[in-house]
Amino acid sequence: MSTRCCRTAATSSSSSTKRTAGHYDDLDGYARHLKDALPNATLIAFTGTPISAADHNTRAVFGDYIDIYDLTRAVEDGATVPVVFEQRLIQISLADGFTPADLDRIADEQSRDLDLAERQRIEQSVAVINAIYGAPERLAALAGDIVEHWEDRRERMNESLQPTDSEATPHGKALIVCATREICARLYDQIVALRPDWHSPDLDKGTIKVVYSGNASDEPPIRDHVRRESENRVIKNRLKDIEDPLELVIVKDMMLTGFDAPPLHTLYLDRPLKGALLMQTLARVNRTFRGKRDGLLVAYAPLADNLRDALAEYTATDQAKKPVGQTTDEVATTGVDLVKALRALLRGFDWRRVMASTDPKRARKAVGGAVEYLRSPHTPGNQVAEGALTVGDRYRMLSAQLGRVWAMASGADALAALRDEVRFYEEVRVWMAKYDAKEREANGQPIPEEILRALRGVVADATAVGDITDIYAAAGIPRPSIQALTPEMLAGFQRAEHPHLAIEALRDLLVAESRQATTGNVVRQKAFSERIAELMNRYTNQQLTSAEVIAELARLAQEVADEADRGQRFTPPLGAHELAFYDAVSQNDSAVLLQGDDMLAQIARELVGVMQRDVRTDWTRRPDVQAKLRSEVKRLLRRYKYPPDKQPGAVTLVLEQMEVLANAISPEV
Repeated sequence: MSTRCCRTAATSSSSSTKRTAGHYDDLDGYARHLKDALPNATLIAFTGTPISAADHNTRAVFGDYIDIYDLTRAVEDGATVPVVFEQRLIQISLADGFTPADLDRIADEQSRDLDLAERQRIEQSVAVINAIYGAPERLAALAGDIVEHWEDRRERMNESLQPTDSEATPHGKALIVCATREICARLYDQIVALRPDWHSPDLDKGTIKVVYSGNASDEPPIRDHVRRESENRVIKNRLKDIEDPLELVIVKDMMLTGFDAPPLHTLYLDRPLKGALLMQTLARVNRTFRGKRDGLLVAYAPLADNLRDALAEYTATDQAKKPVGQTTDEVATTGVDLVKALRALLRGFDWRRVMASTDPKRARKAVGGAVEYLRSPHTPGNQVAEGALTVGDRYRMLSAQLGRVWAMASGADALAALRDEVRFYEEVRVWMAKYDAKEREANGQPIPEEILRALRGVVADATAVGDITDIYAAAGIPRPSIQALTPEMLAGFQRAEHPHLAIEALRDLLVAESRQATTGNVVRQKAFSERIAELMNRYTNQQLTSAEVIAELARLAQEVADEADRGQRFTPPLGAHELAFYDAVSQNDSAVLLQGDDMLAQIARELVGVMQRDVRTDWTRRPDVQAKLRSEVKRLLRRYKYPPDKQPGAVTLVLEQMEVLANAISPEV
């Protein structure tokens, strides 16, 4: 979690250096004996969990810190994520004469590493823990709350865990930590009684498992979950695999330290851990993974004071900024501020009035109207100096922050009354991401990971505004066909409920249709893409009105529709592959003037012949084949007296076109 380095002074220039862990060494333990044995040595200790107890003290053994890399720096560097604390106490009943201090003492005994003889010595303590934390009515309440909380938390985290390079379904992970093995086993029974489909007797199946050590002498229900170490390793590996359906693992001691599973994002603690063990346990959920921004500790046992005491060992910066231990109530306060900021951003569009109407399509109109307002170049605040944030940019930033807060603190009282409003802002965020993806795709730009996760993690038609199914519905227009862009339909675009979204929808139609019409043609595909982007840029900068950009896009749509017949003007007509090479060699105006269309068309026909004769399936990885093709193209251009000064560019473009068409025309493929 954090790393500190301690050192004791060397007393001789001939000293040697030893490294050891500074965790739990007694004042009269291994490090002390090592120093006595090697008085001239320099001892350096690395620890992530400093201790200053009476009988365990890191600095007393090793000296003061010589370097500190604290929790705050680790989060700021992206090495770890913050861990937020949520207290959800399930009440316990103490017998007469039994105090919380007694319970703490027994819990401390349970935290120690004990051999079998020592474990037998504290069987009575275990019985006390079982009776208090494992009371049947308490376990039933605990199981119900964990199931409800996990199903909500799993949904909230779904977006951040989405892959960006596959369609695999992610399964977030959580650890449930109990006070005794018997409580682990009985909690499992309670949970699978609520969700029977989570259970499986097979080691490699099931949503929930229990992992602890044991032997053949253990009685049921403990014995039901005792496995060989090799079998426990299978479960541990499943917990590390984001695509494995295993989501919950119940433990007592195992996996609390030294076990890393980056997909773990939630820790349910029903055991009063303290000090270094508490901090090490928290570290199970602070690992970075994909879009995971936070880990969550849900405490069912009294842990607030223990966590505060444990954090007291860390830096003043850690205690002030709380990269570990910020409460969900504190996070929720930030959420309330974000909601107020988003309200202010959308003050120019009264979405609440739309939602309050009786219109059966009010949800679609409210979301569509908000997206229109945020994206339109006519919205005040969307025309800004270079480098400044537009209204849309600020919404993206603030709504993303709100989504993160909602994943951590959706159950906080401060956000309860804002649930519907937050859901609306989340829906608008997803639709902004959808339009952003379309825009970047149209401009030939890569789609950022956060947008991909937003689109894969949220199914729009499964939410409150599920009647929005595509960008045309959001714009309030019917899905058009490029062959049927009549004057009446174009006029309808101008009168659309959300005219800016209608323009974006028309752009996306043109992008898709032009790519389809120019498949395999490098020059024409690039030309259409650049012309569409240039038109949209002029419109965004208010150099074209809505009516003018729609008219220009319509003219471009007609060119796309006529693209299939363009080769017919040649004698004989050029096929699609020949036309692609014609476009490659005719990019040079001087070549067109000197040689004319017919000669360039003949060059294109012969280039197709060169490919069909010489291209092999692996030619792009064979320098010798590439060199031969380059020579063939150069000879062909020289034979037809192609302008010498333009030949190098033409050869490069022809070879690029060959690579695109190779799979389509190579007889070996």
